[in-house]
Amino acid sequence: MERLVATYLFDPEITADKMIFLTGPRQVGKTTFARDWLDSAGYSDTYFNWDDPALILEYRRNPLFFKNIVEERYKGKPVPVVFDEIHKQKNWRDILKGFYDSNRKKIRLLVTGSSRLGMYRKSGDSLIGRYFSYRMFPVGIAEAVADFSLVLRDDLLLANGESLLREVIKVDMDKTRDALEGLIRFGGFPEPFLKASPKFHRRWQTDYKTLLTREDVRDLSRIADIRGLEHLVELLPSKVGSPLSINSLREDLNCHHSTITKWIDVLKEVYLAFTIRPWHRQIQRSLKKEPKLYFYDWSLLSETGPRFENLLAVGLMRMAARLTETGIGLFEVMYIRDTAKREVDFVLVKDGKPLALFEVKESGRDIAPALRHFSRILKIPGYQIVRDIERAEAFPDNCFLIPAAAFLMLTG
Repeated sequence: MERLVATYLFDPEITADKMIFLTGPRQVGKTTFARDWLDSAGYSDTYFNWDDPALILEYRRNPLFFKNIVEERYKGKPVPVVFDEIHKQKNWRDILKGFYDSNRKKIRLLVTGSSRLGMYRKSGDSLIGRYFSYRMFPVGIAEAVADFSLVLRDDLLLANGESLLREVIKVDMDKTRDALEGLIRFGGFPEPFLKASPKFHRRWQTDYKTLLTREDVRDLSRIADIRGLEHLVELLPSKVGSPLSINSLREDLNCHHSTITKWIDVLKEVYLAFTIRPWHRQIQRSLKKEPKLYFYDWSLLSETGPRFENLLAVGLMRMAARLTETGIGLFEVMYIRDTAKREVDFVLVKDGKPLALFEVKESGRDIAPALRHFSRILKIPGYQIVRDIERAEAFPDNCFLIPAAAFLMLTG
């Protein structure tokens, strides 16, 4: 399966003479992507997995092990090299820094990993100025149908609803509809999605949660009450789509407020979940504190409505990350809710200013009043993304009804 990140990850305008860090959830496809990249370039022998004891022994025997291989393969063009899971090694930053500094003109270095690699900015970073970081997300519809022709390359169409509608009309709904239903059912992690087997999916999901909550959490933190953390993971799917109340979780779990907060931070660090903040500027009596939480694996949710909303959240996060990483601007996905309980599921913010609103519905052809209200106040397009419709429509007040299968082709 071709991944969208391949279309911009190696852009020489941005990443020339830089290390590329590719992070994301476990089993999302980073290693497969990296090995495919090497194979396509004819360099399968420059993949180095730091989980391999033989590799570590060879490096300890001769710290110039990698440099010698590069010298042997270098023919005037940079040699592609992959370091996978190097962040598990002691002094991994120093190893990377030494290898990169002495070979920067001879290599294109891709460093892949999940939880700990994503935390490198939180401590003294000796690699500053030497890398750009990118994220790989679960599979999107464009990847599922192997068609990137309609994926938005900038934010211009999102800011103009009529123009976006003209792109939506180009989408082959017959091709995307089945892909959407497969993603909703099996999630966006490549292995269970491609197998499309309910039995395999259930077994994979159980093992995946155990891997994250036991192995990765143990590596990243000193949490002793793993059972309590696992109980939190079982509770959180019912909280998706609503402002997250730590006090409510504290009462359910009989734990301190600070403990719950710490546990949620750890779940974010191991890429099990992520949160989005409320947008409150220009909104009177808006909520300013409580985030909303979503899962990278939306198939953890049993109810179809929250599961569909979670899928859209990941799709928007994927698009926001891509637009940020390609230098278009600084994008963030947020939500809006005021004290009158008017709420819009998502707002895309660019460089601190709201760009477009998104409301998620499983069915219906009427624009939600809250979407119309906030669209008027903020003077930006309001898009209602609906699962079971086939045709896009324009409405007054700069609001638009869009089929989800078509919209997700554009977000990538």
